[in-house]
Amino acid sequence: MKFRTRLFYSFISLGLMSALIGLFIIYGEASRLILDGIRNSMLLVVNNSEQFIDPDQVERFIDSKRDRFSPALRGISNELQAIRKSIEKSDINVEYVYLLTQDPDSHYELLFLNFDSKAEEEMIHFDELHPEHMQYPTDITASIVPIQIFSDQSGTWVSGYAPIFDKSGKRVAILGIDVRTEEIYLELEKLLLYGLIAFLISISIGVVFAYFLSTLVTSSLATLCKTVKRLGRGDLSHRSSLHTHDEFDELSVAINTMANGLEERERLKMGFTRYVSEHALEGILKQDRPIFLEGERKKVTLLFSDIRNFTSMAEKLPPEEVLKLLNEYFKVMIEVIFNYGGTLDKFIGDGVMVEFGAPLEDDEQELHAVLTAIDMQLHLERLSDKWEKEGKPRLKMGIGIHTGLAVLGNIGSERRMEYTAIGDTVNVASRLERLTKRVNKAIIISESVYEKVKDRFTFEDLSEVEIPGREEAIRAYSIDPFISKKKLS
Repeated sequence: MKFRTRLFYSFISLGLMSALIGLFIIYGEASRLILDGIRNSMLLVVNNSEQFIDPDQVERFIDSKRDRFSPALRGISNELQAIRKSIEKSDINVEYVYLLTQDPDSHYELLFLNFDSKAEEEMIHFDELHPEHMQYPTDITASIVPIQIFSDQSGTWVSGYAPIFDKSGKRVAILGIDVRTEEIYLELEKLLLYGLIAFLISISIGVVFAYFLSTLVTSSLATLCKTVKRLGRGDLSHRSSLHTHDEFDELSVAINTMANGLEERERLKMGFTRYVSEHALEGILKQDRPIFLEGERKKVTLLFSDIRNFTSMAEKLPPEEVLKLLNEYFKVMIEVIFNYGGTLDKFIGDGVMVEFGAPLEDDEQELHAVLTAIDMQLHLERLSDKWEKEGKPRLKMGIGIHTGLAVLGNIGSERRMEYTAIGDTVNVASRLERLTKRVNKAIIISESVYEKVKDRFTFEDLSEVEIPGREEAIRAYSIDPFISKKKLS
């Protein structure tokens, strides 16, 4: 599920839960307020109605053994009717007005009930116990409206009571007034209906609001996601254009900074691949320790190559042809060098300088250098066959290889520098390459290289040879690339 969808549902769920909680709280508070208002009104009515009852008349009716035809009964009926009429002026819809007496066993007994002013024969009830579920304090000394809502077969009720005292302070009866709660609950149902309508309206508004808010929030996320995907596909020039001045904006700046770093790293990587193979580059990038590119003394194997009589040949060809020939030649030679893990140091006219064992360590650098030299000669032979068919001249090449200690690092200035090797090892390798022309050999290696690969190839011992610029002679060996190819096969 997308983040936008989850965020949308979260907003809706939060709004729904908040609205429902609010609705229940409002409904509960409204119910309580309405019922409290009814009770307060009833308490006021009961207090005011108490004065309509004549205690003496109640006692005379009781003393008459509750004679149906007692004049006191008529008086009590008139008093209850007067109470009903006085209540009609209020907002309370009274159902019953009645008098209760309490027997010696503390049971409440119905003395007189008025429930319909138009039907006198149905107004009088005697010797009936009041429903037992209506339980009140055993000693009612003041007007009271119980908190409980009573229920019976005919409905639910809110009741109020007031004690009737005679002149001596004796309680002779209790005045009771009942109000049906159905009308109250109808009002509450209306309130609940209005609340539900308001709830649905608020949810509808919340859905619209949640949609636009989730879209607004996730639009920034979508922009960042798009940027990261394009960077992941290799489009390192792409940048996030988010300007929201919030945390997403900070993340956008961080992603752009990361993209700048990746782009710079890619430029360095592409630049470095011009000097080392992809395999070597990946090895460098995976190194846990840094590669020191300046002032590092280490053992390396140097390979120098040069095309024979290229200058005189180039004078006979148009410059465009010379450049095309050289580019084709270097393309093939560099591919061979990189295949064996060599590092291209520089081009020297029509020649190249290559290091093995730098910047990455190579335990078989001498073997790789010799294999590179053989493969270069074989590839040049194939190129020459191709050029000869095209009417171009054949080329010959000499290669010199020497291994030893050299200083490797960046040489130059802030405006221009290059990574290279310097020292006696470099000079010896260069002189061996020049020696190939004098003795007419394709590949010449030093004794230090020979000792590492003597069991792998067929060599010709050239004995000791003089190296210009060096006091001591060195022992050198030559390799025939075509014989070596057959031996390797």
